[in-house]
Amino acid sequence: MNTKSLLGIAKTTLLLIIVVAIVVAAVGAYLAFQRPVEAGVIKVGLLAPLTGPLSYGGMDMKQAAILAVEEINAQGGVNVGGKIYKFELIIEDDEGKPASATQAAQKLITQDNVFAIVGSYSSSVTLAVQPLIMEAKRLLIVPVAVATKITEAGYKHTFRVCANQRMQTTQIAEWVYENLKPRTLATLAENTDYGREGVQIFSEVLISKGVQRVAEEYFTLGSTDFYSQLSKIKAADPDIVFTVASTNDAANILKQAREIGLIKQFVMLGGVAQDEFLMLAGEYALGLVHVSYFEAKSPRPKAAEFVKNFQARWGRPPAMYAAGTYDAIYALKYALEKAGKLDPDAVAEAMRQLDFEGVQGRIYFDEKGQAQTKVLIVQVQRVQDGVNGLGRVILYPPTDKQGDYIPLSEILKTS
Repeated sequence: MNTKSLLGIAKTTLLLIIVVAIVVAAVGAYLAFQRPVEAGVIKVGLLAPLTGPLSYGGMDMKQAAILAVEEINAQGGVNVGGKIYKFELIIEDDEGKPASATQAAQKLITQDNVFAIVGSYSSSVTLAVQPLIMEAKRLLIVPVAVATKITEAGYKHTFRVCANQRMQTTQIAEWVYENLKPRTLATLAENTDYGREGVQIFSEVLISKGVQRVAEEYFTLGSTDFYSQLSKIKAADPDIVFTVASTNDAANILKQAREIGLIKQFVMLGGVAQDEFLMLAGEYALGLVHVSYFEAKSPRPKAAEFVKNFQARWGRPPAMYAAGTYDAIYALKYALEKAGKLDPDAVAEAMRQLDFEGVQGRIYFDEKGQAQTKVLIVQVQRVQDGVNGLGRVILYPPTDKQGDYIPLSEILKTS
């Protein structure tokens, strides 16, 4: 075979090799695009009060976060720009205390290197850790804490999936004025950012409508003796008593009020939208009107599915704190997938563009990271399938309404 023939064969062979390489590369690229590559984990921190006076709400948060992460991972994880990640949940007990929460947040950031933090329950705790989390350029997704200034501070990496303090307190104050028509008002609240802001907003709305405030009392979170404050309120003889309190405190307040003969319509914010509160307060909770973000008996399909799954996983129905935390984890998933990359700025921008159906209802954010949503207003009434024969009946909004308000005097006649 001559040299010319050998050169021709060599050129042909080289051309074939090039064509095969191009085909292999194209097929590889196509398969990589079509079938995402397993890439690892995205660490998510949860800050919640698992011990102390706020632990009932903290347990709801923990169980909901675990459920959401288990579901997301079982369904294939999070697709970020064609790569599949699984969530790894790291849970820290903040004890409902700013100092403990600060230590826990530092651990999540410096040791665990989390991408985002979900939390917390308490407004004081959340406000304490927020600057630290923002400085570290992590996302903070708030599922429960409602202090208005959390999303008013101008932090582009902070988001909240529930109504803020002004939103929820204004809504219940307007409802109370229109439906209960009080002439006088007393307030009793925990001496925290949450408690004081609640009193301020509720009072402003009613006073602007001509209602007179005749008493204003505060107590230390976790107190057991409220007789002094309640006695002063009884002497002032208000039409309604607006109260901001956690689960145990709220139950004790209602019991002690009844003991001293303070039979007034109580209106509350705080840790009362859960079955544990009804178990603690029992008959003393009858007639109470309060705010809720979520009720387990909601007819909406998304909510019903969540309740079913939560009940199967934990053997009890979820409260509103669970719903907020569950929505927070899913909001992070959707934002990561929309952003397409593990970049805090990109994910924050994607979060602002979200508009999805959560278990609390439709969730979308304003430019400050605050979800735009309505709250539920409920009353504790006698129901056949409730806790100790008690349950929360939705009074507002009309789209969710389950029953009518019953005056306290009528409820107590049948007790």
